[in-house]
Amino acid sequence: MIDSRPANDAERFLRLVQRGERGRLTVYLGMAPGVGKTYRMLQEAARKRAEGKDVVVGIAETHGRSETALLVEPLEVLPRRSMAYEGHTLDEFDIDAALGRRPDLILVDELAHTNAPGSRHPKRWQDVAELLVSGIDVATTLNIQHIESLNDIVAGFTHVRVRETVPDSILSSAEIILVDLPPEALIERLTAGKVYMPETAGRALANFFTLPKLAALRELALRFAAGSVDRRLLDELDLSRAEGDFAVGERLLVAISAGKGGAQVVRHAKRLADLAHAPWTAVVVESGGARSIAGEQREQLAENLALASSLGASILTVAATDVAQALVDEARNLRATQIVIGKSRRSRWFEWRHGSVAQAVIRKARGIAVQVVPLDEADERPAAPRDANPWLAPLVALALVGASIAVLLLAEPWLAPGAIDMLLLLPVILTASTLRLQAGLWAALWAALGYNFCFTEPRFTLFIHSGADVITFAALALVAGVIGAFADKLRRQAETNAGVARLNASLARYAGLLASVSDRETTAEIACREIGALLGVTAVIVAEEEGALAVRGNPAVTRLDLVDEAAARWTLDKGEATGRDTGTLNASDWQFHPLRTSLGVMGALGLARGERGRIVRADDATLLASLLDQTALAHERLVLEEEARQVGALRERDRLRGALLGSIAHDLKTPLTAVIAAAEAIPDEGAYAEEVRIARSEARRLQRFLGDLLEASRIEDGALEPRMETVDLTDIVSAVLRDLRQGEDESRVVTRVDPACPLIPTDPVLLRHALINLIDNALKFSSASTLVEVILERDATHALCRVLDRGPGLPAEHAALFERFERLEGSDRVGGSGLGLWIAKNLVEALGGTIDAGNREGGGAVFTIALPLGSGAETGRDA
Repeated sequence: MIDSRPANDAERFLRLVQRGERGRLTVYLGMAPGVGKTYRMLQEAARKRAEGKDVVVGIAETHGRSETALLVEPLEVLPRRSMAYEGHTLDEFDIDAALGRRPDLILVDELAHTNAPGSRHPKRWQDVAELLVSGIDVATTLNIQHIESLNDIVAGFTHVRVRETVPDSILSSAEIILVDLPPEALIERLTAGKVYMPETAGRALANFFTLPKLAALRELALRFAAGSVDRRLLDELDLSRAEGDFAVGERLLVAISAGKGGAQVVRHAKRLADLAHAPWTAVVVESGGARSIAGEQREQLAENLALASSLGASILTVAATDVAQALVDEARNLRATQIVIGKSRRSRWFEWRHGSVAQAVIRKARGIAVQVVPLDEADERPAAPRDANPWLAPLVALALVGASIAVLLLAEPWLAPGAIDMLLLLPVILTASTLRLQAGLWAALWAALGYNFCFTEPRFTLFIHSGADVITFAALALVAGVIGAFADKLRRQAETNAGVARLNASLARYAGLLASVSDRETTAEIACREIGALLGVTAVIVAEEEGALAVRGNPAVTRLDLVDEAAARWTLDKGEATGRDTGTLNASDWQFHPLRTSLGVMGALGLARGERGRIVRADDATLLASLLDQTALAHERLVLEEEARQVGALRERDRLRGALLGSIAHDLKTPLTAVIAAAEAIPDEGAYAEEVRIARSEARRLQRFLGDLLEASRIEDGALEPRMETVDLTDIVSAVLRDLRQGEDESRVVTRVDPACPLIPTDPVLLRHALINLIDNALKFSSASTLVEVILERDATHALCRVLDRGPGLPAEHAALFERFERLEGSDRVGGSGLGLWIAKNLVEALGGTIDAGNREGGGAVFTIALPLGSGAETGRDA
């Protein structure tokens, strides 16, 4: 079992820091479409905006509902990104615009939506995950049937398999807000046409939107929301280290024993967990007695654990000498509300001698309910392994006590009378601490008899004449037995601690070996060699590469047979353990476990054992879980390192290319200036007048091209530092037209200015350069007989500058229009350096604005720059 609770203060602090850096996700959950999730989300957004929070609508689907559209109007809405797909234009959420805008809260409707091909992420929930990592709070909507873990359940009673699902992991830390509506009310809304169009509503009422199905969906949504509240509470309690039971949701802990009755306890716990819809954990306590059980019962313990795992329990192994206290402590750590434990029918004499774990748990589990499952008489007590030589313990004890008595007889003249009985305790302690309790008790018996025989009157007989000697004999026997028992307990505790230390040392060594390599083959070889040695098995690592299974890590195993390959593929596809000793494809000779990480399943670890019996012993279950985690993380590290190397290579390539372009531009700037000056000095009359005009035009175009290269170099170096001042946009547009030689007599540019357009805070140099690129782009890619329009206006929060042309327009797929060196084939944007629009976008974003492109009615393209008005914006001209 992978424990997500903080193990120490450092990890707890790290989780608090990470939670502070990440954005918060709020999910408005509903049982079906039409319950009002988007409406509720927009209502909350309006309330937070009124409280002063910066709220932006990334994407909100109103589905033609006027009341929902009214809630969207007061909010800032990011423009959508147009994507071409199979001859259609799809409008998708623009994650780049959202990251550039960086609001406090962004609304992203329909979390389970599948993005159009060509988007950065295939799923919208992945867009949301990136926003959260960037520290932006996100609010979204989701229907219960789109949750991955509930997909099969919903399909079972609705007979509809939902293809768009959201992994449970992204919802683990989200705040779930249930938008509830009685099924009858939803059906009334559907009948009234408030959810679907009438013809669609009729089909929905006959199929999906039936009263029994909606009632089942509503129950699932209610239970999921309640479980989410419980998980968030536990997380808060773990981080804050708050004490108390806080039993909001049910959680079960079941004690697993080695007897056949353990299966009965597991099934009882499963029934209780299903009735309460509660998570449950199966716990094995490794004590000295547990480690000494016989091989047959060890196999039974492994079967009980496998049964619990197959029924959905988390498996946990705890090392302790006090079984009852360990169970209670683990229940409190897990904040379990119930402990399920089995109890056999035993005699009072047996319980007086050996005690009852169930009774001890009941006494110690204050505030936790204890469910006691009565077991059959056959499971009364695990059988201890039979000694090969049952006389070894009494004979060793007799030899040690006899040697001690012989030494005491020789040293008796120099010993005080009361020291002999104390010194006879030494062989008892030595025997109990090195051998088992049985040898210690034999040593106590021999010590008492030896003291009576050799040191009490009459000597060398077993008769005792003195009452004081009788008391001394009885006290010595009692004290020797108690000390032997304590010494045996300390021995078992030392063995337990040594086992834990060996486990930790093995894991630390394994982690160190994996961290020292950086290629897949060596990592697989180390993993298989070390896991094989630690578990006593044959190990391989299987991964899918180019449609085929690659087997690594063990030179003796290079391929799998058909059954084994089918089991391995199931593990890779489903992320579940398969093969021998499992409930899936158990005809295989191998047992496969998924190497699961946050990036997905990295591969599968295959284990095999030549002899009969279980591949993974019960006491190795925890070790295997830790080895799987470390092996998966090592493979994830290799993937991330490879991606980092590729990113580093791309960055270095971009840096060298930028440096080269910047160097070329600087070297050409001075001679080009001289060429332009010379061309301007030549009179444009005579036989070569046309050639002179062409030379001037091309020289000026080349100058702008070099200017683009220099500006690109500044952008890549992060050297853009806007110098803000209050300016009039009409002045900047006039300066741009002068730079482009668009005089009033022969100008192809028409300017229209809204009288309400105010003065704005901006950097006039950067904005001027951006407009030069846009207007020059429009002039270059439209007919000389058409005009280019520049419109200055405003809305509630931005000053807008639109550049419109009458060229062929933009193609349906123009999402990459503002990318560097991008020239869209089949459009009016072919030609040039491919830097102009990219530079304009970066300059505008440096000024805190946005730039967008689209097609205008009647043909042509329109580019829009939106710049923030700033506080206290004033109108720059009279109406």
